[in-house]
Amino acid sequence: MRVLDELEREIERIAAQEGDVRARRRWWRSGMLVVVVPLGLAAAAVAATTGILVGEPVKNPPGAQLNLNPKAGLGVIVGSGKLLGVRTGDPDGGPAWALRMVKTSRGLGCVQLGRVVDGKLGVLGRDGAFANDGKFHERGAEILQQTDCQQADAAGHVFIAMSYLGLAASGDMTACAPRPSSRDVRPACPPGSLRTIYYGLLGPQASAITYVSPGGIIIRRPVTGPDGAYLVVLPTDPGRRNFYFSPGVTPASGLRSVEYRDGSVCRIVSPQRLGGARHCPLKGFVAPTLPHITRAQLATTIDVDIGTRREHPGPKIKLPKGAPVIPAQRRITIRFRARVAATARSFYTVNTRLHAAGKNCRYRGFGPIAKDATAGSAISYTLYVAYRCRGTLTINVGYTQQRRPGPMPFDIGGLGNAKVGHVTATLR
Repeated sequence: MRVLDELEREIERIAAQEGDVRARRRWWRSGMLVVVVPLGLAAAAVAATTGILVGEPVKNPPGAQLNLNPKAGLGVIVGSGKLLGVRTGDPDGGPAWALRMVKTSRGLGCVQLGRVVDGKLGVLGRDGAFANDGKFHERGAEILQQTDCQQADAAGHVFIAMSYLGLAASGDMTACAPRPSSRDVRPACPPGSLRTIYYGLLGPQASAITYVSPGGIIIRRPVTGPDGAYLVVLPTDPGRRNFYFSPGVTPASGLRSVEYRDGSVCRIVSPQRLGGARHCPLKGFVAPTLPHITRAQLATTIDVDIGTRREHPGPKIKLPKGAPVIPAQRRITIRFRARVAATARSFYTVNTRLHAAGKNCRYRGFGPIAKDATAGSAISYTLYVAYRCRGTLTINVGYTQQRRPGPMPFDIGGLGNAKVGHVTATLR
């Protein structure tokens, strides 16, 4: 809005007159300012207590609304969530980092990461986000960006451990690229703007964590609240060349140790050690009670429909200039009738393997059919294969009951799961 831009310029002019414009480069505007504006306008432009300018809110990625379904996938966010008590400062100052916990219509618990201003979670207009406007942009609980979810246990506790190596200090993972690439249309993140962040929920029995600071000092911090929330924000080593995002259930790297209320300690060793990383226990986890389902209860006929025309799946959105072009695909639809009901915790799975001639045509795919279904209902699942590929496609349809959380919300229970049935199709 033009009137807000004019207000921002007026604030900067007054701040300059009062000597509050610093020589150092800062993304935020500080100082106590008094400006006479029409009623209600000041609240829209400036946060109530911090003096930080507020911009337009964060929106869901293009096409995300098309996939929101209260009975499929993660579901949809229910309510406005709860801002957790954990706060961690940024190496460059400014608003603290914080976590919010939300729940979905399918019973999953999720954690959202961001910067916090006046009790609101959001991102900052820097590092390519929001055209570097220097404002705070609130992110509503319903926004999908950086929402990390897991199955809750029988008592409603959520165990989750996330690692970001190379997240922009803006808090917006979509704004800039940690490492320039010809396949990434985002601009490169500015030097010194990347953060290494470890965060999550350790459950009701956790009491504290320790980690090593960039200076080599061991730092101990109590976890927050009954959820065992923790949040560590460090500057990313400027010499690092590999960046990644790693989801999990308990910490296996990043932290030095996790302490529990019973006096025990889980010491986290380097994942590069012989034998790999060692995960911490899920202390306080209450396993759900699920009925035993046999193969005889699940087995049914599976039908496969092979598409005969070229398609370009996905929402019809305008791709950024320079984005890689997706080659023409062949639609393959799998259909069967569910003999047993499916929920977010007990669900059907699909495992496919293509034996084909041609460059980059051999592959193996697997995943959940993550949607609710009643016993006796028809289920369909669509996948796509490059149209130029020919060969034999084997399909296993399985069924998994997730009694303990896995690295992702819907763990398919192994590639050999074919409890529902097996079918082979030929791509000509």
